[in-house]
Amino acid sequence: MEQGKLEKLKRKIIADAESEASKIIEEAKSEASRILDEAKAEASRIEEEFETKAREEAAEHVRRQISLRELEARKAILGEKGKALDEVFEKALEELRRKDRESGYGITWRLLLEAVEAGDEEIIIDAEDRKALPPDYLDRLNEELRRQGKRGELQLSEDSRAIRGGFILKRGRSESNSTFDTLLGMVRDDLETQVSQILFGDRKA
Repeated sequence: MEQGKLEKLKRKIIADAESEASKIIEEAKSEASRILDEAKAEASRIEEEFETKAREEAAEHVRRQISLRELEARKAILGEKGKALDEVFEKALEELRRKDRESGYGITWRLLLEAVEAGDEEIIIDAEDRKALPPDYLDRLNEELRRQGKRGELQLSEDSRAIRGGFILKRGRSESNSTFDTLLGMVRDDLETQVSQILFGDRKA
């Protein structure tokens, strides 16, 4: 091949190669730009998703904390109400004991007349009440029981117990509890709603 034609061919090959290379480079740049744009969009989407999730989790955390605080507040209020009710019934117990003593154990008298069945039971009371009973209390009580057709042979037990008013009746191995603590406890459920309404304006404690 002639030298001139050879040089021409070489220049054409080089020109074609340069053109093809340029085309490949442009396509590569375009593809890279597209990939970069997609990556940025995906990153933005992921970031937004995480932000949304973070906001939702934060809101849920706040809701849980509010619910927890509300629950704690309700428990605290119920606790304080419970203490107030305990104090009311404690004062009622002390008032009952005071009136019983001031009346010469008149409340205990009425309770005994209702509780005695045979009339030969033992009466167990608090040591202080035992000392404070009127000397003729038991004789008068037995006389009243005989008028009711019962034996009228009640005796004070030699045993004393830490009883806050009222008594325990014992016959053989059987005991019936008529202490003021027990009697108040039996009516407390019925009275508690009324007392709570008076104290707090509630329908329930």
